Amino acid sequence: MSIKKILFHKKFIFISFSILTIIFFSGNCYALNLKEVETRASNNNYIIKQYKLLYQSSKNIKESEFKNFLPDVSTNYSYKKLSQQPYQIVNNSKIFMSSTSNFQWNLTVSQPLFSLYLLNKYKYAKYNELFSKAQIGLIKNQIVTNAKIAYLNVLYAQKILKVRQITSKEFSSHLKDAQYFFKNGLIPSVDLLKSEVAYYNSKQELQQAQTNLINAIAQLNQLINEPIEKQHTFTQIKKVMPLKDTLKSLYSDIYQRPDIKALSFAIYKAKSEIGETKSAYYPQIELIGNYSRAGENADIDENRYSNNSMYSLLLIASWNIFNWGKTKNKVQAINLQEKSLQEELNNLKTYAQTQILNAYNQAMVAYNNISVAKTSVAEAIENYKLTNLRYKNQLATSTDILDARTLLTQAEMDYYNSIYGYAKALENLSLSIGKDNAFDYLIRFN
Repeated sequence: MSIKKILFHKKFIFISFSILTIIFFSGNCYALNLKEVETRASNNNYIIKQYKLLYQSSKNIKESEFKNFLPDVSTNYSYKKLSQQPYQIVNNSKIFMSSTSNFQWNLTVSQPLFSLYLLNKYKYAKYNELFSKAQIGLIKNQIVTNAKIAYLNVLYAQKILKVRQITSKEFSSHLKDAQYFFKNGLIPSVDLLKSEVAYYNSKQELQQAQTNLINAIAQLNQLINEPIEKQHTFTQIKKVMPLKDTLKSLYSDIYQRPDIKALSFAIYKAKSEIGETKSAYYPQIELIGNYSRAGENADIDENRYSNNSMYSLLLIASWNIFNWGKTKNKVQAINLQEKSLQEELNNLKTYAQTQILNAYNQAMVAYNNISVAKTSVAEAIENYKLTNLRYKNQLATSTDILDARTLLTQAEMDYYNSIYGYAKALENLSLSIGKDNAFDYLIRFN
């Protein structure tokens, strides 16, 4: 092969490697973080989209009800053909009333002047719009919180998988030592058997940890509306900060909860419905203006028998003065519904405080567990090192070393459980006060 061909092949290999490197890093350099999970869940989740559409519907209904206060304009054009020319007989003489061809055009403008019914219908639509908007906030908070907790579950599953990988590797190393010691008659067969059992158990636990991670990613993808099998890179938690807020300050935030707002607007809707029903006790007044033209031709510019055009103004007051007490019964029924909603709101406020208290206590306990778990890990590491050293010098049994490694594995899992348990408790606390990212600043990522 010539030098020119060798240089060409080297150049081709270099370019191909560069392209593959660029493709690899362009697909993997972006890490999915907590903020991005919140954004994707808010924008992509089907249930949130559903409630946004319902909100847009309620907004259109409100705009439609407002336009009932504006004047309506209608028009019609008609043509009538008679078999013979109509007439009246006066003093034995025929007086013709119109021609056989009659054309007419009307333009009508109606304007409501007084209508409590229309006013309360508009109020109902307005509060229904606010109710729908609060429902979006409620659903969004719940789904975003679930998505962020699912994200934290993925990070936790990654840590547990790493612990299981290290544990399985060390059990494998221990098994080789045990096999060597048994071959040289330094340990009994029962010790070798224990080492083999521990190794195979660790392989099963490792496989379960891998499955748990796959399931956690699938759950996250479902909540952010991504393909279930889609893979991401993730940013791990570096450290967490303590919660400084007091319970009293958190209780003061309950009126910002979207479920409390939604129920408050539901009560206003009921009050508007009462006003709408009570409007039957009052008259409705409407002003109607009309302009009409009548003629013998399609242009309506010729009429030998009557006025060619005419204006009219009509004031109408309508009032249903008796309906056997149906209005009264309906008002009483809606009043009871409104009182029922008020009791539900009172209960919700009490429940909200209980929810905040539980979430707050869980967060505080989880944070306090972190330092305890960290100390346990340090002690378990030291214990495992010493036991491993004693085992290699035949001063400890396989049971001792296996117990020490199991203790270390459990301590590491407890530590990560406390870290991610605290992070998830913060998300639940955010949900309890109606804010989906109130305490994210306490979670620091790499």
